[in-house]
This record gives sequence, structure tokens and C-alpha cells, in this order.
Amino acid sequence: MVRTEIFKHEKEFGLELGGYLPGIEISYSTLGKLNKDASNAIWVCHALTGNSNVLDWWAGLFNEAPFDSRDNFVICANMIGGCYGSTGPLSINPESQKPYYHDFPKLTNRDIVRAFDLLRVHLGIDQIHTVIGGSMGGQQALEWAIEDPGVFSNLVGLATNAVKTPGSSIAHSKGLFKSGWTRNKCCSLTM
Repeated sequence: MVRTEIFKHEKEFGLELGGYLPGIEISYSTLGKLNKDASNAIWVCHALTGNSNVLDWWAGLFNEAPFDSRDNFVICANMIGGCYGSTGPLSINPESQKPYYHDFPKLTNRDIVRAFDLLRVHLGIDQIHTVIGGSMGGQQALEWAIEDPGVFSNLVGLATNAVKTPGSSIAHSKGLFKSGWTRNKCCSLTM
């Protein structure tokens, strides 16, 4: 059974491109149970248009081999800046008491990975057995490997790249437009 929770980091969260968020919330989902030594953690970094419920889009990987949730603790967090419950453009800016909308700061994959790492520490996981990421999630997995190479034992990157190209930038922009930005509002994804 998928469990969804919110992690609240109430301290200032500095951003790579400058500025900060006064705190962040990360919506995340888990499957399975963390074992006593926390050695069975599988972290999934979702694609731009994904959400934290891995059974919505990768059920075959987690209902049976290779990452059966009966044997593993699967974590997937919604990235900050997205539309699925983590701090993003629809969140209330504590300074204005209004949604950020287009005033939401620009984020990098490094910012997203740093947020994920705060959640990892909160969950009491010293080392993740395997991190898996597809597309933009794969970029995050690669960034995490650069930022903190000892945090996981295995990395699986699918349909991803280490360097952003003009073509991948266009593809991500199309994904953002599909996400429903209209009249300063972000709606649920349409696919």
C-alpha cells in the first residue's frame, strides 16, 4: 500500500542561483517497510511529469522483481517547484501571504537533490541501496551522485542525460506548458 506524507523543513533553504525559500515542504510516497539497518531503501526520482506514486507509472518495477516492495522500502518524493504537493508556485509565500505564482524562484536539479537529501536524513537513511531516475529524475540521480557519491550504492538512470541540450530544454518546456499554467494558476497535469 502506498503511503503519502509531507516532510516540513522549517529552516531557510538557500538556492544555487541565489535567494532562498523560507522553508520547504516535500510531499513523498513510500511502499514497503524500512528494515532495521535501513539498508533496503530504493529511492525513485520521477520524471518532470511524474508524481510520487510510483505505482501510477512504474508499477511493474515495484510490484514484483526487480524491486519488490515486499522486500524493499521504496521512496519517491515530489520535487520542489512542481505541482504535486511539494513547495512550488501554488504554495503560499509567507512574506506576502499569497501564492508565489510567477514569483517562485528558479530552481536547479542541485536544489531539488539537496531537498531530497534533507528528506533522506529525516527518514533516518544513511545509505540508499539504489537510486532510480528516468528523464529529469535521471538527471537528479546523476546530480546526487556528484554531490554526495557515498549516499547510495547503485544508480539506475533511464532515458536521461548528464548535460542539458537545446532539444531536452524544449521537451521540458513543453512538459511545463502541458502542466496547466493559465492565468497565474497551475492545474493538475494533462497527459
